[in-house]
Amino acid sequence: MEGTIERFESLRTELINHYEATKGSIFGHKGLKVQGKVFVFYNEPNIVVKLKSDDVVRALKLNGAKNFDPMGGKPMREWVEIPYGDHQQWFEYSLKGMAYVKSLLKK
Repeated sequence: MEGTIERFESLRTELINHYEATKGSIFGHKGLKVQGKVFVFYNEPNIVVKLKSDDVVRALKLNGAKNFDPMGGKPMREWVEIPYGDHQQWFEYSLKGMAYVKSLLKK
């Protein structure tokens, strides 16, 4: 989908400027970190977000969403690939991912 990288860059700028996010990468993809840990990244044309289990269930109900499976055959259970629906959808799930990763770091 044309323009999704620009939409991701806009999301990245918003989260860096107004939240605790910093630039990062994973699997060679542009992403965002919180306290040194990646919580979201761009996997053209989608984003992939690390979510707590109840948010994974909700996210998988989105049209076109799926568990992230980088190697084929063994999906990463906390990571959901979310297609572009609207900017707000990406933003909301990115915030959920950030909050979840921060909660893991407090343990």
